[in-house]
Amino acid sequence: MKKLRFFTFLLILFFALLGIYQVQPPAAVPINAPLVEFSSGRAMKYLEAIAQKPHPIGSPEQARVQDYIFNQLSAMGLSPEVQKTTVVNPRWGTPFIAGTVHNVVAKIPGTDNTKAILIAAHYDSVPSGPGASDDGAAVAAMLETIRALKVSLPLKNDVIFLFSDGEEPGLLGAKAFVDEHPWAKDIGLVFNFEARGNSGASVMFETSSENGWLINEFAKAVKHPVANSLTYNIYKFLPNDSDLTMFKAAGLAGFNFAYLNGVVYYHSFADNLKNIDERSLQHHGGYALALTRHFGNLDLQKLKTNDAVYFDILGLALIHYPGAWVAPLTAFVSLLFVGVVVLGWRRRQLTFAGMTLGFFAFLGSIFIAVIIVTLAWWMISSFHSEYKAILQGDTYNSNFYAIAFVALSIAVNSSLYVYFREKASVQNLTVGALLWWLILMVLTSVFLPGASYLFTLPLLFSLIGLGFIFTTKERNYTKEKRWLVLSVCAIPGIILLVPTIYLVFVALTLSMFGVVTVMVMLLLGLLIPHLSLMSMPNKWFLPLTSIVISLSFILFGSFTAGFSAQHPKPNSIFYGLNVDTGKAIWASADEKPDEWTSQFISQDIKQIKLAEYLPTLPRKFLTSQAPVVPITPPNLELVSNKIIGGVRSLQIHITSPRQARVLRVFVDSNTKVLAAAIDGKRIDNNSTGTHTELEKPWGFNYFALPQEGIKLTLEIKTSQPVKIRVVDQSDDLPEIPGKSFQQRPNYMMSTAFRLSDSTLVSKYFTL
Repeated sequence: MKKLRFFTFLLILFFALLGIYQVQPPAAVPINAPLVEFSSGRAMKYLEAIAQKPHPIGSPEQARVQDYIFNQLSAMGLSPEVQKTTVVNPRWGTPFIAGTVHNVVAKIPGTDNTKAILIAAHYDSVPSGPGASDDGAAVAAMLETIRALKVSLPLKNDVIFLFSDGEEPGLLGAKAFVDEHPWAKDIGLVFNFEARGNSGASVMFETSSENGWLINEFAKAVKHPVANSLTYNIYKFLPNDSDLTMFKAAGLAGFNFAYLNGVVYYHSFADNLKNIDERSLQHHGGYALALTRHFGNLDLQKLKTNDAVYFDILGLALIHYPGAWVAPLTAFVSLLFVGVVVLGWRRRQLTFAGMTLGFFAFLGSIFIAVIIVTLAWWMISSFHSEYKAILQGDTYNSNFYAIAFVALSIAVNSSLYVYFREKASVQNLTVGALLWWLILMVLTSVFLPGASYLFTLPLLFSLIGLGFIFTTKERNYTKEKRWLVLSVCAIPGIILLVPTIYLVFVALTLSMFGVVTVMVMLLLGLLIPHLSLMSMPNKWFLPLTSIVISLSFILFGSFTAGFSAQHPKPNSIFYGLNVDTGKAIWASADEKPDEWTSQFISQDIKQIKLAEYLPTLPRKFLTSQAPVVPITPPNLELVSNKIIGGVRSLQIHITSPRQARVLRVFVDSNTKVLAAAIDGKRIDNNSTGTHTELEKPWGFNYFALPQEGIKLTLEIKTSQPVKIRVVDQSDDLPEIPGKSFQQRPNYMMSTAFRLSDSTLVSKYFTL
């Protein structure tokens, strides 16, 4: 018995670790690799030039990166172009996002083009970070892919490369390309590359609809796939966006890739060359080159077939089948479940009371585990208040807590089942738990068919193992043989669930570990016979061991909770000047002043909304009075004022004499805007009307403000004077005469609302 218990533990641990290990990026390829291969070593040279400093849209550093990309493309023998245009994206309503973009585009012509392939990544970063991962790694991967393609045999299809601008403020470059660039109509398929962290496998997390053919070809092309249709189904319900959103809205088919580990580095100064994992860059490039070569020789005229269900097995192969198979598989497994239950009933190994107890026991164990884990994280984050400074909801040492919470879930589950096993047999408890799997299988098959595999296949194999136990007599099979059958049938569940649990944890972070806990408990439901065996002959062995492991890793987390040069602390500070009132403030999105921000925010601290600068933002900021510095405010000039049929049409010229990078314009909330246009680009009337009805001030944020300013046309239904607030924002803090501030310590970084180290100047205009 002791040997079986030990082997059970080893089996579960081995396949769990194997699942996590395989959800890792491939090894980096050195700079001296064959020229036809993708080399992350070579790509890092491009990245070193790109990710030197923050380069947000409209900044001088962004212009430098643009020139670098253009020159590299020219050196490779391409004829790059810069698409400069004004674009407005009304997707999120007021304040609308607009800006002047500079997309860099280039093409490798094919020999017999059917439809072109578009490879896309954005080259702008957030103001608070150099963007080594987001999205410098993808830009570097594109450049290295172009280099490899140029020394390879030519492809049949054209390959277009889009280095888009203005993704960070609102997908501006991608929208400009699909709306205005003549090459957009030639595209059949898009590969978009992103990052939401600094490491990990590049996950193919999104496709366009009707993806059956795409997935079939993807499986043929890629050697190290990390992809599943669960992420695709979930992503459709999330508010997240990337450039692929614009491409899909234009009717284009495509794939979306991103690596997700290390979210604490996301959109921060720590997203730099020192912290990036070169293997993630290699995975990006491996996808880009392999997929381009594969699809580059296929007919891309007709790409859409019915959606597929797909998932990778240990990152080695992509298993896929048509979505039409979901219903028959669900029906088959449901019938098998009924058959196994009937068989167990006839063999007197199952009882109605026992299965009912198992059903509610499993539900109760999930409920209790989620509550305990959630409370544990609340207590930890309350004790370590510094964790609240990390806006992404994660920590630098999150893996310690993840292991602790998984162990805590096992402790809860095994403790409760010590009691339940005295009331019902292991077989009854197992079937009761599997009934929840059956319910989830049916629900996902109907509402989330791409996620159904996650319940269908583990349940199928578990039923096979349980059916074998019910059909055999114990005297004919030793305990070792029965254990072997159950173990083999548990392997598919472990292989499918453990990597999925890991990826869900990485995507949702510690702040939503309750969701991960549910998935952990579902896996434990499949392993009830194995956990029961591990608890014999000492029934408290597993619960106590799990508690010790959980507490140990919570302590490890506590000992490593502080910030350091390797793990910098996020903070933010910005300066606001209201020209109309003649008052100025220091403001911060931090919860409280820290070592650095306290030199700005130290007296008469208030927590207020900043309606003078950000009227549509509901959150409050820490503020303190600041010295008034003479700064030239933005300027608004009324060019034309006409009233026709009760509608007042205003033509306005807005400039920033101090050449601020960002301009924010808001119309008084009492004024209904019927129509608007920025530099001739109209804003959707439906979006305008909807948000006016919600009594949100109509407005827009303009990024990369040209030196000559912008022309705004407004159509409003009022004869009364209209008030317009104009705020311009630059990426610096003002110099205060007679006051010297210490430099930000190297262990701190600026992030939060993209306002850090900014100066905002606000002025009202009445027209």
